[in-house]
Amino acid sequence: MTTRISGGQHRGRSIKAPTFGGLRPTSERVRAAVFSIIGPDAVEGKRVLDLYAGTGALGIDALSRGAAWVDFVERDGRMCRAIRGLLKQLSMDESARVHTGQVRKALPRLEGDYDLVFADPPYESGELVNLLDDLEAPGLVADEATVVFEYRSNSGPIEPTGRFSHISDRKYGDTLVTIIKAGPTDAKSSLSRNI
Repeated sequence: MTTRISGGQHRGRSIKAPTFGGLRPTSERVRAAVFSIIGPDAVEGKRVLDLYAGTGALGIDALSRGAAWVDFVERDGRMCRAIRGLLKQLSMDESARVHTGQVRKALPRLEGDYDLVFADPPYESGELVNLLDDLEAPGLVADEATVVFEYRSNSGPIEPTGRFSHISDRKYGDTLVTIIKAGPTDAKSSLSRNI
C-alpha cells in the first residue's frame, strides 16, 4: 500500500506500508484538505499527537510541514516498524517517537501538552466515545490546541462543549472530519456525539 506526503518539505514522497485487512489510511486528498483548513500556524513548531496512526501519514505530513515533534500511537507492531523505518528514511527520527500499544493505555504515559491531535480510530471500534473523555485529562492537550477527528459520516457529528469549541465539519465520501479547538484548561469540558 502506497500513499504520498501531501505537503511541506517532503511533498510527493511515497509512504509505503504493509497491506493487511482493515487498514484504512487517510487519503492524500483528505490530509491536504485538513492541513489547509487548520492552517500552517496550527502545525509549524508544534507538538503533535497522531493517535491510531496506521501508516503514520498524518504525523509524517505534519513533520514535513514543520512540526517540532510528533508522537505516534499504534497498536499494530508491523505498522509501528514501518513508521519507524520511514521516519529514519526521511531523517525525521530525531523529531518523533512511535509508541506501540492501545491508545487508551498509552495516553497516560505520554508527555502531553500537545498543540495538535489527530484521532482516526477504526470505524467499527467504538473507541471514539471513550477517546472524547480521555482528551480531557489534565496536561494532555494544550490551551488553544487543535484536535482533528476522522470517523464514519453516518455515525453523527461530534459536538464539543465546555473547554472545546467547534471549528469545522467536512465530509469526504463515507468519512467525516471534525475539527475542534481547546480553550483554557481551567474551563470544565465535555464532548458528546449525536447518534
